[in-house]
Amino acid sequence: MTAPIVRLRNLQVSSGSSATALALGLALMASPALAQDAAAAAAAPQQAEAAPEEAIVVTGSRIARSGFDQPTPVTMINAEQMQRQAVTNISQSLNDLPSFRPQSTPATTAIFVSNLGAATADLRGLGANRTLVLIDGRRVVPATVAGGSFTPGGTVDLNLIPTSLVQRAEVVTGGASAAYGSDAVAGVVNLILDTKFSGIRGSAQYGLAEAGDNKEYQLSLAVGTGFADSRGHIVVGAEYSDSKGVGDCYTRDWCAAGSGTISNPLVSGSTTQRVAAGQPATIFLPNPRTATASMAGLITAGPLRGTEFNTSGTTFAHNYGTFYNAGLFQSGGGDPVMAYYENFPIVSPTERLNIFGHGEFELGDAVTLFAEGSYGRVHGTIIGAQRRDTAITIRRDNAFLPTTVATRMDSLGLTSFNMGRIWDDIGPQVGTVTRSTSRAVFGAKIRMWGDWTMDAYYQYGQTNYHQIGRNTTITPRMTFALDSVLVNGVATCRGVRDNVAAAAGCQPLNPFGNGSVQTTPAGVAYVTGTATQDSKLTQNVVSAAGQGTLFQGWAGPIKLATGLEFRQDIARGTADPISTALQFYTSPGAAISGKVDVFEAFGELSVPLFKGAELNGALRTTDYSTTGAVTTWKIGADYAPLPWLRLRGTRSRDIRAPSIFELYGPRSTSFQTVIPATSPGGQVLASVLLGGNDKLVPEVADTWTVGVVLQPDFGSAGRPRLSVDYYDIQLNNAVSQLGAQVIADGCEKNKNPELCALVTYDGTGKIAQIVNLNINLGSLITRGWDVEASYTLPMTVFGGQISWRGLATIVDDLITVSASGTVDRAGMNGAPTSQPSGVPRYIINSYLTYTSDRVTAQVQVRHLSGGIYNVTSIGPGQAGYDPALANSVNDNLIGSATYVNLNASVAVWKKDDRKLEIFGAVSNLLDRDPANNTPSSFGPANNVLYDVIGRSYRVGARFKF
Repeated sequence: MTAPIVRLRNLQVSSGSSATALALGLALMASPALAQDAAAAAAAPQQAEAAPEEAIVVTGSRIARSGFDQPTPVTMINAEQMQRQAVTNISQSLNDLPSFRPQSTPATTAIFVSNLGAATADLRGLGANRTLVLIDGRRVVPATVAGGSFTPGGTVDLNLIPTSLVQRAEVVTGGASAAYGSDAVAGVVNLILDTKFSGIRGSAQYGLAEAGDNKEYQLSLAVGTGFADSRGHIVVGAEYSDSKGVGDCYTRDWCAAGSGTISNPLVSGSTTQRVAAGQPATIFLPNPRTATASMAGLITAGPLRGTEFNTSGTTFAHNYGTFYNAGLFQSGGGDPVMAYYENFPIVSPTERLNIFGHGEFELGDAVTLFAEGSYGRVHGTIIGAQRRDTAITIRRDNAFLPTTVATRMDSLGLTSFNMGRIWDDIGPQVGTVTRSTSRAVFGAKIRMWGDWTMDAYYQYGQTNYHQIGRNTTITPRMTFALDSVLVNGVATCRGVRDNVAAAAGCQPLNPFGNGSVQTTPAGVAYVTGTATQDSKLTQNVVSAAGQGTLFQGWAGPIKLATGLEFRQDIARGTADPISTALQFYTSPGAAISGKVDVFEAFGELSVPLFKGAELNGALRTTDYSTTGAVTTWKIGADYAPLPWLRLRGTRSRDIRAPSIFELYGPRSTSFQTVIPATSPGGQVLASVLLGGNDKLVPEVADTWTVGVVLQPDFGSAGRPRLSVDYYDIQLNNAVSQLGAQVIADGCEKNKNPELCALVTYDGTGKIAQIVNLNINLGSLITRGWDVEASYTLPMTVFGGQISWRGLATIVDDLITVSASGTVDRAGMNGAPTSQPSGVPRYIINSYLTYTSDRVTAQVQVRHLSGGIYNVTSIGPGQAGYDPALANSVNDNLIGSATYVNLNASVAVWKKDDRKLEIFGAVSNLLDRDPANNTPSSFGPANNVLYDVIGRSYRVGARFKF
């Protein structure tokens, strides 16, 4: 028996090393700037004797209360922490929280023209469309359109929110639909803006990766002042940032080397290829290349298989490297670069501008009027995919066929052959996306009798989306242009010769040899075009809500919050005719037209039961014009039997109605690698159809959270704090896309007729197209734990104070239940290809912070547990591994990863609260490369979980007067 092939990895560490990193992360849990439940009591002991806090409304409840104690866990990030990290986008701070999955960032959206550069919030790994984003408690008009694998349509792009004016971000890690409505299944992100700011402040910063790219520039300025004897107040601000991004895969050594998955045909009984027996079904190997297409043109089957073409008319033998089969990939040999990620940027360039203004005026003691307006614009550019064809039919009478090949065909009795071609000489698609969002709010805050207050407002929001894909190939025209014949010695499209109406205007294209298309420029012009899409989403919201004390109960005031809300979402969009007909190789898709009206009424009640115990309940009824009426509810309890001990828990029924883009979104095509179960040749490149489905019904989730908060008082030694919360979310009727690989497996392995109806095969029996539209696929289930600890040393050290703080999320389950079966992706750290991405078993984020009057310094340690590449595969080291299994792989393990970041600031001038300071930050201090993974258009790494930029720096200055 031949020894198994083992892929060498520098990044895999032993379980002992992982345990050491875990201990290090726990030891460094730090930073009071992040505050679950805004634990102000964790500061110096004397603060416990401060005056009672003003009643405020904290996200998770619509009822004002003193302090932050409530049944629902709430995590806070304040402006100081964002400044320390020198973030250019609020999502960068949110994604540091272990409960978030950074599914949509300028790195992960770099291969998609749709929603290019978008940054969204994804709690629990359930999808950004299940995390509700608010600004000052109000909904925000969505900014993303029909989504791809990373960014669902109808979500809020955090690029459009001015970081410099965010006072804090409150994160509810639990269902909150009864309080805030649809989408709050995984939780809520409420961005509180600093509308009371007085003075002038600004900042300028510059960032650069050690590799010399990823240059970032950011400028911000905000001005606030009172007027009319402080009865009025106005704040205006603007922010501009420009990120130049990172080049393609070959700008990083780890990406250029890569690793590839190659299917072993011996598993299915084939012995015709150069593969030794005893290997598993799939093998990770270095230097992947395509084996079914080349830049010069490669004959892929028959007696001429392995023949490539020179532009001079001669041929040469394809180099199949050290390991290959009849599938999509080989190891070594082939073209100089891996076509799958030759052009795509590792991080897409993104430019953004935000302008914000808020004004309010007290008409008297009881009424305050307010108005607010904002404008945000995001522009991104991508060098996209070059066309890749693996089954072009070339006939014997092709006008450009080299004579030597024609002669060999005659001797073999061949009338045609199949050729694979990577059209590097036509060039890649160049895509640009511009998203702009405008928002206007007018309202009043009214103080009524007793402690009763009411807020009422009207909000209008509009998102304009413009997308262009230049140099995009047109598939039907490629078919006509490649089938040419000689007519009176002149190359002519066969369709033109035969008067085929659809071929009118066809110009022939020479496919033989890399650079051959340059001899037929008219053919290049004929087969390429510009894909466009323009979409506009408008949102109207009318809301009125009041809250106050109903009466005094036996243990305290019984409080009520209640309100009504009407919301209307309208989407309109157009696309060019070729996109609408789905004829581009990749395209934005078709036009969109849809409207959803929503009417909601809600109530929330807070009832003190006895000293230290409170019961909270909420009920909301919602009527959708598309799917009818639904009811959501929540009941929660909070109990503090001892001054240092608090118990809390919630049970809720939450819903998420399909977004307007999930219902009516345009349909578009992309290409993804799929491993057919019935093919001994391995991977194929399948066309995947994505888009909306107006038959969707609302998702329904049942959520449990149970937690404990420990905050003992050690007197002069301070008050450490520890909180542990368990969550259990079970979502039914989940709206999602099954994924191309899941559909293929369900059809070919399980013979599911519903899934087989979504798969189309070409004339050779290979998968050609998979329909992967939005559906109510089944259930999503996630369970796990959130842990948080903090402590501030109650003493002065070097003239300042040292604090430590840490957060951890442990994921027990992340289960998808669908027609294709049940899959648990908890612990799946591998790159998403044509299936949903997973999450590590645990993530720890910890901070150690030093703060003095003029100096602040912080060390951040972020640790990700090890895991597996693919939960559906099994490799050495896993129970039950057998190389004879159809899902066996020679390596399915990923080691743990630890990242260290530094930041510091120094006030070079300070007087009272006015100051001028300089700051700097270093990300990925140890310059850790991501773990290599299966190759795809995403690159050979999981850019959702791991840093793909390398060590980078930010420096800048900020002032406040």
